Amino acid sequence: MLRIFLLIIFLFPNISHADQGLNLTCKNLLSALGKQYEPLNFKLEVTGFHYFDKDHNEFKIIPAEELVFGDDMFVAKFPEYELGFQRMVYAGETEQIITMSKYDFINDKFLAHYECDVETTYID
Repeated sequence: MLRIFLLIIFLFPNISHADQGLNLTCKNLLSALGKQYEPLNFKLEVTGFHYFDKDHNEFKIIPAEELVFGDDMFVAKFPEYELGFQRMVYAGETEQIITMSKYDFINDKFLAHYECDVETTYID
């Protein structure tokens, strides 16, 4: 009986995933006017917000407890600016999208606005 149980365990492995995360690819809204902007890539997981720091040429994580969350938004704060992500629906549309705004809180102005493509992924 034990052999049959062990055989079943080895033949039918359990594939599981810890949690889901979001891969966010954001493109500047000025791209629609013909300007070329490189898309920005981020990952939001239970543990934090992942991004690539071009100044230091490395991936960094903002821990989840340092992010600000609301009903349909979250904010990642940096020393000079903050990135605000919000789920919304454009007028006349039915599909929800995620937009991102880069806000310079030192000078109290928005620097850029982005529309994000979202892909749900499992965290391995």
